[in-house]
Amino acid sequence: MSAMELMLAPFAECLILVAIHTYLGIHVLKRRVIFVDLALAQIAALGTTVGFLFGIMPDTPAALAFSMVFTFLGAAVFAVTRFRHERIPQEAIIGLTYAIACAVAVMVVEKTRGAEHLKDILVGNLLWVTWADVGAAAAVYLAVGVVHFAFRRQFLAISENADKAYALGLPVRAWDFLFYLTFGVVITFSTRVAGVLLVFVFLVAPAILALLMTERLVVQLLIGWGTGTVVTVAGLYLSWVLDLPSGPAVIAFYGVALVAAAVIVFLARSSDHWWAARRALLGAGLTALAVAAVCGLGAGLARTSLAVSDEAREAATQVSRSADAATSREARALESHRQLLESRAWRCVGGNKIDRHLSFAGPEEQMQHARHILEDDRRRGLEFVFLILADDAVPLLYREEALALLEETLQGRFGYDAALQPIENAAALERLCGRLKRMKQADRGEGAPRPIGREAARWP
Repeated sequence: MSAMELMLAPFAECLILVAIHTYLGIHVLKRRVIFVDLALAQIAALGTTVGFLFGIMPDTPAALAFSMVFTFLGAAVFAVTRFRHERIPQEAIIGLTYAIACAVAVMVVEKTRGAEHLKDILVGNLLWVTWADVGAAAAVYLAVGVVHFAFRRQFLAISENADKAYALGLPVRAWDFLFYLTFGVVITFSTRVAGVLLVFVFLVAPAILALLMTERLVVQLLIGWGTGTVVTVAGLYLSWVLDLPSGPAVIAFYGVALVAAAVIVFLARSSDHWWAARRALLGAGLTALAVAAVCGLGAGLARTSLAVSDEAREAATQVSRSADAATSREARALESHRQLLESRAWRCVGGNKIDRHLSFAGPEEQMQHARHILEDDRRRGLEFVFLILADDAVPLLYREEALALLEETLQGRFGYDAALQPIENAAALERLCGRLKRMKQADRGEGAPRPIGREAARWP
């Protein structure tokens, strides 16, 4: 499946969300109940979460129905708490409702061990939207749109001036309940695919962009739909290219778009464009300095002891002690190995060849070196073969290879059995040592060496 085919259904879903939420967002901003969307979305999510506690799996018709019941209850609460002469702002009640719904959802998630479900509620699963989801959302949102078009005068009258609506004799609470009821239906469907955060942004961000530029409702809708489409396309494209979560990517790009729109409106409406441009550049510079300062502060604090917890410091100390102990054990083992090899081979080959033999990474390299030296200097090459045969750390396979090389070179046998350990081949190694000494004296032109005698018993 190509990227275009994969992103087409999520893109269509986002366009539908932008279309309905831009309209509802304009109502929300005019009513000054900004967080009603966030509260209703959290209530809908709470319904899904509580249903999960009863064994109702998310993304099922039963979960949708259960969530819708919670949303209707939330709509009733918001309609009832709308007073003509309010002593407590309704926004405070909405915020408190959101906090309570969020807290209860966290407690339920803790009981059900559904942390992944809570993450899906917050950010949604936009990339997994199917065309069936798009069709269902389009049908529901169209029905809501028909209701709002039929009663647009009442809804707009209450949103623009509630006191005037009261004065005209409109049953404000009844119309509010219908508004929040349809609003809750939209939020319930939206939260299932887009998550709480993206639904809130789709509601508020396009409406803010539209209200920044005009006061005419039709133009506001056109601006909100147009900018919402562009921003959504850009956010989804960035999420695909940069391999980011689709919902958070769209939300972040909306933030960029809002800042850019605010700057453009500020420059366009200013009577002194040069002064406005200087202020905009100054703001950009201060923002860049603030970002640099925060990054520098973070990098600086990360290098201090203040950034390390006591638990992490204790864990690092234990790891360091374990590493030091392992290094110490390894060093002692290497030293013991060296001393054992020196006790067997030093009087035959000398300490410098032992150092060279032990410097290689393993027996493969030791054999390669012995063969290479043997091509140029038979005696020196045989001395490295002797070290392989005398070394306990060399595996059987390589001792057999070294023995075959030795017998082929000298055309004789020394009684060495590769299947036995070097300590058990002491006599054979002693005979080989004598042969190497005679070869060395012959190379120097010296006389025959003194008899070596039986020294195998002195081998460690």
